Amino acid sequence: MKKQLFLVTLLVFALGLSSAFALEDEWGVITIPEGESLHLGFAAALTGDYANLGLDERDGMILALEDQNSEVLGFPIEALVEDDQCEGSPAMAIAEKFVSDPLFVGLIGHMCSPSSIPASKTYEKHGFSMISPSTTAAEYTARGMENVFRTCFSDDMQGKVAAEYAYNVLELKTAAVLHDKSSYGQPIAENFKNTFESLGGKVVTLEGLTRGDKDFRPILTKIKPMNPQIVYFGGMAAEGALVARQMRDVGIKKAVFISDDGCYSVPDFIEGAGEASEGAYITFAQPKGAEYDAWEQRFTERFEHEPITFSPQTYDATMAMLKAIEQVGQVQDDGSLMIGKKALADAIRNNEFEGVTGKVAFTESGDSKSGVVVYQVQGKEFVVAPGQNL
Repeated sequence: MKKQLFLVTLLVFALGLSSAFALEDEWGVITIPEGESLHLGFAAALTGDYANLGLDERDGMILALEDQNSEVLGFPIEALVEDDQCEGSPAMAIAEKFVSDPLFVGLIGHMCSPSSIPASKTYEKHGFSMISPSTTAAEYTARGMENVFRTCFSDDMQGKVAAEYAYNVLELKTAAVLHDKSSYGQPIAENFKNTFESLGGKVVTLEGLTRGDKDFRPILTKIKPMNPQIVYFGGMAAEGALVARQMRDVGIKKAVFISDDGCYSVPDFIEGAGEASEGAYITFAQPKGAEYDAWEQRFTERFEHEPITFSPQTYDATMAMLKAIEQVGQVQDDGSLMIGKKALADAIRNNEFEGVTGKVAFTESGDSKSGVVVYQVQGKEFVVAPGQNL
């Protein structure tokens, strides 16, 4: 009898140790007490020139949470929504606020490269994972950080794909290259320039514009006598729409306007540029997955507007985070939920699933495995441009 009691005691002790060891994590453990909500952060530009894009992403997150009944492992999820204005200083302040919250689990965001890159250092320091739906700067995942992920593509792909399409498919040989001097727009423009020149194209000028300016006619007037076949712009739709419209105003009539995903927005670029947007080429994500059409209908009914840009990627980013939490979270005997921080990052990195944007999967560095496609504005909408092997 004593021997049996000893064995039972030993077994209980061993199980207790096993549970304790399973909850050890080199980055630390998040503990959500019973009866509390876990906090999932979201940060994007919710005011200013890029608010349409940020609010669209917010809606993508909200729909994902609603589709999961706003809970995971029996714990309610509370979304913490913050406006980072696509700028570094507000983003870093938001990051400090999030990581000081004992119920904070992870971040969907930030939206823009100038906010994601500096803020990511704070999340890394405290062991929190972040999945950005729209940070495309190559630098974001090139720093060896294990906590950063994105469901969009990288800019080093955008500039390359755009240049190859312009040179090989459109057979255009000269380009004026502009950018907004940001950590997002400038690297894309430089990548376009380098790829275009390596193919044999000629870049007649490389110029930086200032975000927030409204009149780019002086620099476009200087470009006009250079007779470029392409005006390439690396930056966001607020400025891109003005460049596309004002280049026609100063007499650059025949040049093709080409830009990046920052201009993939019907209200901000197509409506902003008006007739000047027709025929423009924009790089963006691959055509959506098999579930997209039904998802788009649900999204439109729920929010009374169609998806604009990165709301599908935000939806998939949120689902990637929730699936990882469900995989590694452990409900304890006292009713609390414990989540290993590194275990969560590893689960995000290793999981694969079919999302509304297609297959959602990440590389070791946190990049999305999805590709880049060239779209053209035709009849006030974006359609896949011809001549691509998709």
